[in-house]
Formats: sequence, C-alpha cells, structure tokens
Amino acid sequence: MKNAFSYVASIFVSVLLVFCILGVAGAGVAKLCANSNQLRNIAEKHDIDEKVYSELERYFHERSSATGIPENVYMDAIDTDYLDDIIDQIIVNGFQQLRGGNATVEMNNEELEASIDTFFNDYADSIGYKKDDKFEQKLDATKNSAYNTIREYCDVYKFGALESHGVLAKASKVYTHLDFILVGGAAIMLVLIVTLLIFNLNAPSESVYWSGVSMLIAGIIAAAPCVYLLATDYFSSFSIKQPQIYTAYTETMKLGTNAFMYTGIVLACVGLLLIIVYAITRPKNAQKKA
Repeated sequence: MKNAFSYVASIFVSVLLVFCILGVAGAGVAKLCANSNQLRNIAEKHDIDEKVYSELERYFHERSSATGIPENVYMDAIDTDYLDDIIDQIIVNGFQQLRGGNATVEMNNEELEASIDTFFNDYADSIGYKKDDKFEQKLDATKNSAYNTIREYCDVYKFGALESHGVLAKASKVYTHLDFILVGGAAIMLVLIVTLLIFNLNAPSESVYWSGVSMLIAGIIAAAPCVYLLATDYFSSFSIKQPQIYTAYTETMKLGTNAFMYTGIVLACVGLLLIIVYAITRPKNAQKKA
C-alpha cells in the first residue's frame, strides 16, 4: 500500500514539476530575449534603419502631390544614422515604460528644420505671400508633422500603438515580476524535488527517476512546437505591409523560439541523463539490499 501511495504521489508531484519547469524556462527565455539590447541588435543586424529610410522616402514622395512639398526637402536632411538613433531611443523608451517609467525620445534635426524653413520662405517670396502668424503656424505644423511621421516609422515594434491600447500597462505587470517568477519558480521546483525525496525515502534513486522524467517531458513540450514553427518557417507567413515592422517582429519571434527550443533540448537531455543514471544505479541498490 505504501509503495502504491508513493507511486501515485510521485506521478502527481512530477506533473506539477513539469509545469513548474516550463514556467521557469519561459520566464528565463523572456528575460533573455525581451530586452532593449536584444531588440536593438536585431534592428542593427537586419538594417532596419535602411528599411525605414526607404519607407519614409516612399511616403514623402506620395504625399508631395497633396502637400506641394518635394520629398527631397525632407529626405536630403535625413540619413540612416539619424533614423538608427531614433529607433534605438524608441526601443529603450518602450522598455522603460514596461518597467513603469518613461524616457524622452530626442527627435531634433536642425538640418531638417532648416530645409523646411528654406522651402517655405522661398515659396512665400516667389508668390509674394505675407509671412504672418498663419505662415508661422503652417511652418510649425509641417515640422511637427515631419517629426511625428519619422517617429511613427521608426517605432518598428509599435510601442506607441501598444501603449495607446493599454497593452504595455498589462504587460508591465508581468515583465516587472520576471525576476520574482524565476526565483519563486526555482524555489517551488526545489520544494517539489524534496517532496519526491520524502515520498521515496526507501528508494532515494526513485526521486532521480521522477525528476528526470519531468525534465524530459518538459523539454519535449518546449522543443516540439518550436521545431515545428522553425521548420515550417511559420513566422514568414505573417502579413505586415511595412518591411521594417515585419522584419522586427518576425526576427524577434524567431529569436525567442530558437531560445525556447534550445532550452527544451537542454532540459530533455538533462532529463534523459538522469533517467540513465537511475537505470545504472538502481541494480546496485537492489544488489545491496539482497
């Protein structure tokens, strides 16, 4: 009866241990991949600043017929270094918001403002337009519109949209507690492993077996769907019109999926190793008892 109880109790604890391992692994991968440094590295590695430049060029060209402002008024004063800096600042600011804070994004571009000033003044002089308050208001509105457009296109992870829809505030509640989840999950894992030892006091090696089984199952559960997603190139099927946003999101998802897959593989290997250790040591224990 005691052996039956130990067996059933060990199964129950092992199931809990599987979910605990998956939770700790998920929190660890999130902490590793979801940070400003990783996202900035992705932006730099995949030349997202150049994609933003091309999209801005297309946008201002299409708008020139409606506004009467040639695209070169904007694009001659914008380069990829400027855009790369804005992208980095927006990413850093986004993670500051996730942590419950806020950071400023410095958008100033004196060359851009001078280019817009020159165009407006030259045009006003050519038609004899009086440079009154309306002229100044239109000039300021054009500059603000240019900055807003640049910021929108440089926000490749759409932190602005996520904030306006309340997603960042909700995600912040989880993101700010990742360390607590990791420590708490590790503590629960330790308690569950000690519980397995208590349930198998007569045969301590059994706890090694059950721990190995839990790690093996958790590793398979973690790795299997990741292998499928990567093998089928699932993320490439996303339909996102703006290439900078498409690249940012798909590459970030690939990074997280790869990290979770390798974590699952490591867990499965460790679990399999523990099972092998159990298989080797069990006969020795039986021989000692005999």
